[in-house]
Amino acid sequence: MTDNFTIKHYHDTLQSYINSGWVCGDVETQNETDNKRLVMIHDVDHRISACENFIAVEKYLNICATYFLRLHAKSYNMLSRNSISTAKTILASGGKIGLHYEPTFCPTNMEYATHINQEINILSNILDIEIKHFNLHEPARTGIDLSQVSPDKNRCYNSKFFQDYKYLSDSSCRWREGCFSQHIDRWKKLLVLTHPLWWYKECPAENY
Repeated sequence: MTDNFTIKHYHDTLQSYINSGWVCGDVETQNETDNKRLVMIHDVDHRISACENFIAVEKYLNICATYFLRLHAKSYNMLSRNSISTAKTILASGGKIGLHYEPTFCPTNMEYATHINQEINILSNILDIEIKHFNLHEPARTGIDLSQVSPDKNRCYNSKFFQDYKYLSDSSCRWREGCFSQHIDRWKKLLVLTHPLWWYKECPAENY
């Protein structure tokens, strides 16, 4: 069966979670007694404008998701007016923003923690808010593991913050354990990562 990456399916799946009693939490706080807690995160690897469909759905459903934005993306510039506008729309709609950290840009004479702080400060200054968290860009391809770096800021899938969560991802446009729509009654806590580029209204070519 081909995975469904339509925005309607995204909406319908989140609605099903809500109807089943799940609470959509954020990456900042949690309660050890939380049950049926869903954390939605989006890695914005390409085309920040592709976030707009997600923003609309989450605002309509009153769901908080976290968007991790890159500073070194080839396809969008976080200093541009359009990128800043989209980021501020995320915030105004109730979403959160974090740094999608790219470790290959870290100078060889600098520790990752120091570089992460520098880049978080840059993104904070761009958006005039305090950015508190980061996750890692392409850990499988780089082979870099930052799970123990800056644990108070770290929101990688394998960080201590998510140690009790089942992790699902649509990386490379493929759910390796089935779409998150198939997991509603299987777990107590879920971390679901999506990439907005893959999701569309009518046709995949909308985004590229």
